[in-house]
Amino acid sequence: MSKQTEVCGIENFQKAIDTAQLDNLVVYFSATRKDDGSPWCGDCKEADPVVEAQLDALSSNLEFLLVRMDRPYWKESPVNILKDTHNVTCLPTLMRWGKPERLGEDDCKDAA
Repeated sequence: MSKQTEVCGIENFQKAIDTAQLDNLVVYFSATRKDDGSPWCGDCKEADPVVEAQLDALSSNLEFLLVRMDRPYWKESPVNILKDTHNVTCLPTLMRWGKPERLGEDDCKDAA
């Protein structure tokens, strides 16, 4: 089983990246939860269970980082480091950090 870490927000994401093994890092960007426990992002609501169901299949040499983003930062912030610097243009996004492999929105909902 891979090492799995969950963080919330951009500051905690940046701290996690500073300590991660970047060559072996898989990052999943999703939405924070509302009071009822569901994500504020409809695509994340559909994709989260699909991605979570595949975690046990990850190679043990990979590190999995789940990053939960809040709605105000994602939707309203004039400066979004994820969009501007790391080319994360949608939630959810599943990617190999520093590599071209990535899945976004509808792709994350497909278990195949």
